[in-house]
Amino acid sequence: MLARGSRTVVSVGVPRPIRDRKPAPGRDDPFVMKAAATFGMLGAVAFGLPLLAAGLASPPLAAQEASGRQEAPDLQTPGLQSIWSDLLGAADAPDASVTLPADVDDPYDVVDEGWEPLKVGPFKVGGAFRINYIYKDWDDAYDWPGEFAFDTARVNVDLDEEASPIIGSFEYRYYQDKFADGHDYSMIHHAWLGRKLDDRQQVQAGVTKVPFGILPYASHNWFFQLPYYVGFEDDYDLGAKYIGDFAPWNFQAAYFPRDEGSYFGDSGDSARYSYDLVREGPNGNAERNQFNARLAYTLEPKEGFSTEVGVSVMVGGIENDNPQGGSGTRHAVAAHLVGNYDRWNLMLQAIHYEYDVNNDPNRDASPDGSFVVFGAYDASYYVASKATIYTAGLAYTLPVDWHRVTSLTFYNDFSLMAKHEGGFQDSLQNVVGFAVDAAPFYIYVDLAMGKYHPWLGGDWTTSLASGGYEDDWHTRFNVNIGLYF
Repeated sequence: MLARGSRTVVSVGVPRPIRDRKPAPGRDDPFVMKAAATFGMLGAVAFGLPLLAAGLASPPLAAQEASGRQEAPDLQTPGLQSIWSDLLGAADAPDASVTLPADVDDPYDVVDEGWEPLKVGPFKVGGAFRINYIYKDWDDAYDWPGEFAFDTARVNVDLDEEASPIIGSFEYRYYQDKFADGHDYSMIHHAWLGRKLDDRQQVQAGVTKVPFGILPYASHNWFFQLPYYVGFEDDYDLGAKYIGDFAPWNFQAAYFPRDEGSYFGDSGDSARYSYDLVREGPNGNAERNQFNARLAYTLEPKEGFSTEVGVSVMVGGIENDNPQGGSGTRHAVAAHLVGNYDRWNLMLQAIHYEYDVNNDPNRDASPDGSFVVFGAYDASYYVASKATIYTAGLAYTLPVDWHRVTSLTFYNDFSLMAKHEGGFQDSLQNVVGFAVDAAPFYIYVDLAMGKYHPWLGGDWTTSLASGGYEDDWHTRFNVNIGLYF
C-alpha cells in the first residue's frame, strides 16, 4: 500500500509506518532474515503488555533526583518468579524473597539501573528491541483503535574506552513493516574506529556522525525534527572526523568523500538510516567530497545552568552519472542555541541549505533543479533544492521514584521548512508528548502533527518539494516502547 496521496513513485517499496520506522526489503541471508521476521512478529505480542506494565504499573511514591538512586538488590527468586521480578521489579514479584541493604527500608527506593552490556574482552555488546502502538488519522490500515507494530531490532558493539586509547562503535539495524509479509530491510547505522589523542581530543574514521547543528539530536521526541528528513539531524556519512573539547569551546571538523551507502533492501539506493541524495531509478545525483566544521561555546553561570551557542557550515560536491548530467555543489549553514536551566531544556536552531545541481533533462526527475531526490528507510522522495528550516523544542524533566520509572520528560518540538522555490508549499511538524525513563525500558508517547510532510499524511513523493495535493494537517498518535541492553 502506497502512502496516501502518492502520485509519483520514485523507488520500490514506499513505507507504510513512519520514519526509523518502517518500509522494507530483503536481500539478506534468507535464514537470518526469516529468523528476524519471526522474532519481530512474536516480539510484538510477547513484549507489548509487559513493557507497558514495567513502565506504568506501580503508583508514584516520591520525587527524587536520579543521581541519588541505589543499585538494585539481589533477588532470590527461581524460575518464572525471576522473570516476573526482572520485568516488574522485586516488590511486585509473587512471594519474592528480597535481600535489602541494611539502610534501605522501602524496596521501591532501590531501583534497577538497567541491563549492563555484555563484555567480551575489550568489547561491549548491547542492543535494543522496539515496538510501536500506532494510530494514524489518514491511514485505514492504522485506524482506531490503532494497533501494535514491530519497529526495529538492533545490535551494538563498542570498544571499552577505559581499556586503551583506541575507541570505536558499531551499530546494525533491522526493520520490518507491520504486516510481516517479507518486506523488510537492514543497514549499518554507524561503524567507526578512532583514537583518543588525549583527554580532550579524538579522531574517528568510518561511518560516523556528521558534526552539524545541535548534537547529538535537535529534538526530544521519537520523530526527530524536520531537519532529519532532509539530512541535517542525526546524519551519518563515510569519512574522518576530529573532535576537540576545550571547555568552554568545542570544535569539530570532518571530511566525507561520500555518503554511508545503501545496504539490504528492495530500493535501488535508499536502504540506509540517514537521508542523503540517492540514485533511484534514472536519477543520477550522489553526494561527494563533503567538508563540515562546527564551533560551539558554552556559558555556565552557575551549577545546573548552561547555554551553548554554536555555528556550523557544510560545503560539498554533487556527482551526476547520467549522460547529460554534470557536477554540482551544495552548502548549508546553521546557528543554534541549547539551554539547560535546572530541569528545563531549550533547543533553538536555524538552518539554510542550497543544492545547485546539473541534471540530465532526459533522465533526472527535476530538469530545472528545483528539487532533488533524497532517500532512506528503503524509499525515496523529492526535497526542495533551497530552503530555510527553523526548529524550536522545549522540555521539562521531572525526576520520580516510581518503581522502575526514574524520570518523566514532557516536551513540545516544532519545526518549519520554508522553501524558496515559487509555488512550493512550506512543510510543518509539531510533536507534543512525554518520555518515560524506566531502565532498561524507554518509552516515547507522542502526538505528532504535520502538514506537507511525507511521514505525516502528506503526498509521499512531493510533500517536501512542491507540497503536493494533500494540504490538510494530519495526526499520528504513537507509543514507542524500547527495551535497551
